[in-house]
Amino acid sequence: MVSVRKILQALYYIQSKAPKDNTAKSDIMYLLKLIFFADRHHLRHFGFVASGDKYEAMKYGPVASAVKDILYGKMPNANSAELYLLREVEQLSEHDVLVLKQDTDELSESYKQSLNFSVKTFGKYKQFELSKITHDYPEWKKHEDKLSRGIKSVEMDFRDFFDNPKTLKCSKNYDIKEDPFKEADSKFLETLKEDFSESEISC
Repeated sequence: MVSVRKILQALYYIQSKAPKDNTAKSDIMYLLKLIFFADRHHLRHFGFVASGDKYEAMKYGPVASAVKDILYGKMPNANSAELYLLREVEQLSEHDVLVLKQDTDELSESYKQSLNFSVKTFGKYKQFELSKITHDYPEWKKHEDKLSRGIKSVEMDFRDFFDNPKTLKCSKNYDIKEDPFKEADSKFLETLKEDFSESEISC
């Protein structure tokens, strides 16, 4: 289950840690991509998605569904408390937001570690650069053909997040020559993937 408060804290954490001279940090696409990179890192290191969200493959890359709704201030199934929390996202323009100051009490140390990785590795890029970079990763790549035929979104499988990209065709354009997610211990990663798959089946 997604915690709106936790998501707000993660978004504020990103905006507060992002390079001060990067004006893209208020852009919704920028925030969605950095949440994705943090979730990908967390899943591959700790075995679960820290945001608790579901992901869709869309034209501009992976999108965390509830995070997107929160950023746009539209949560169709939200209760009154959650709707109240949405006031803490200030809409600056159609695609830009400012998340008001948040505590970090709902962010675990492991989630902070993944958010720090995301900001440190990708925080300097603009939103459309981040979009292109995500297109190298297999969990989005497998849906590229469907999306190119006009399908708006496709549900993503978290098991694909454990796979490494075959090439860095897009990332290389932004001076990313090696996959930042590539773990030295491939056996550990495979074990996490197997455990995750078994837990999905058992549910």
